[in-house]
Amino acid sequence: MSRILVVCARQYNGHELWTALGVMVKRDHTFSLMSTGLLIEDEVTHQKNKIKLLVGDIPPGVASAEYDAFMVVSGNMKDTEAYWKNPTMLEYAKTFDALNKPIAAICCSVPTIRQVAKGKKVSFFPLVRSRQLLQAEGAILQTVALTRDQNLVTAEHQMASQVWGEEFCNLIEGKPQEHFFQDSGFVPAGRERKPIPEVEAIRQRQVRTNDQQHLDQA
Repeated sequence: MSRILVVCARQYNGHELWTALGVMVKRDHTFSLMSTGLLIEDEVTHQKNKIKLLVGDIPPGVASAEYDAFMVVSGNMKDTEAYWKNPTMLEYAKTFDALNKPIAAICCSVPTIRQVAKGKKVSFFPLVRSRQLLQAEGAILQTVALTRDQNLVTAEHQMASQVWGEEFCNLIEGKPQEHFFQDSGFVPAGRERKPIPEVEAIRQRQVRTNDQQHLDQA
């Protein structure tokens, strides 16, 4: 049985959180849950829950000594993205990584652990700003739903919550990787976007104005 420190967004993704916690409890692991508020809320159902720990209540060095693994769960973008630059959250990741303890992140929470992802493969929700932050820290970006590499288990989106939780438990328990995903290599061809008449009219007026200005200056 391992102790896992779990941090979720104040408005959390309920599918990610409850699925992951359910997997861990079923595997006989315990957890402590913290956030930036003691009253957290499901971002979809608005169900509220009281918790006992705020981010920082347990100093990072103490947390990494007392807990066996660290997990970050996403939620609404404002709360989730705030963790990307929260110094305490970044330090949690660093102290757990320094002890080579398992770390998990999912969806838009993955950039929170970017500073310990150098040279490691990660899955992430493909926001441009997420990609830029992860690339800047030397992470090896993947295009599959789930990735396990060294001490990291990352997932692209909430639909991978079950396998994400299971693979994290496998890592904690010292078991080999169970879930593997293959990039299909498919690239959508897309199609030419039809012009919007109103926008096209404005563009044409601007072109005529520019042409007239050039004539006047000639």
